[in-house]
Amino acid sequence: MAEQAAVDQIAEAFVAARRACVGFADYPGPMPETLDEAYAIQTRAIELFDKPVAGWKVGRVPDALIARHGGVDRLAGPIFADSVVWAKQDETPEMPVFRNGFGAAEAEYLLRLGSLPDRFDRSWTNEAVLPFIDEVRVGIEIAGSPFEGINRHGPAVTISDFGNNNGLLIGYRISSREDFLRWPVSLTIDEEVAGTGTASAMLDGPIGAVRFLFERAAQGLPLAAGQWLSTGAVTGVHPVKPGQKVEARFGPALCVQCSIGIA
Repeated sequence: MAEQAAVDQIAEAFVAARRACVGFADYPGPMPETLDEAYAIQTRAIELFDKPVAGWKVGRVPDALIARHGGVDRLAGPIFADSVVWAKQDETPEMPVFRNGFGAAEAEYLLRLGSLPDRFDRSWTNEAVLPFIDEVRVGIEIAGSPFEGINRHGPAVTISDFGNNNGLLIGYRISSREDFLRWPVSLTIDEEVAGTGTASAMLDGPIGAVRFLFERAAQGLPLAAGQWLSTGAVTGVHPVKPGQKVEARFGPALCVQCSIGIA
């Protein structure tokens, strides 16, 4: 799978499908077996897609597969600027998924990079990344891929198509004084609860997701000041269909909502 021809073939197929807004049932080539192979496909697809990257999403590697992938428990993918939407009060923006592809909604905490360190090739802790975060907001990530089966074949396949991202809805700002890690979070689809959770129960939380991205940056991931980091699905990954309404509630007062459309 490491052959450059295979990397190009898969990246070109995903980019073409995203540009055409069409889904497909079969993976477009030999599936990557390692995370390095998957990131090689992702990097090539970013080059081919040729759009500004506004941020990065972080997802989970399933517990049963962590040992197979060298102890890595998270994955990353780009969020493109033209897929970012800002929430406005009393409005319900439409967030698209692919017809015949995969689509899901995730309640997430979003952290913005205010600045970057002089170098990433050092040992990182959660405490060490804190000075580089200048804003925290609530939001909804739209997980989406033209490949209908992307979530059934492990993290390498997920990584290979932009980490299974197709949009980010940026919601309201959280005060730095708020203990948001313990806030109850819920996500509803058409007014039915799809999942609940707290950020404190997610590995080492949103700050740990930022630490992971700093570690990826030491391996070449192009972080930049001003980028938004979507730090993981607090209540789970919830499949959605066009026409449905999604609402994510965070703590006592914050709410973000959207409808699901077709890409």
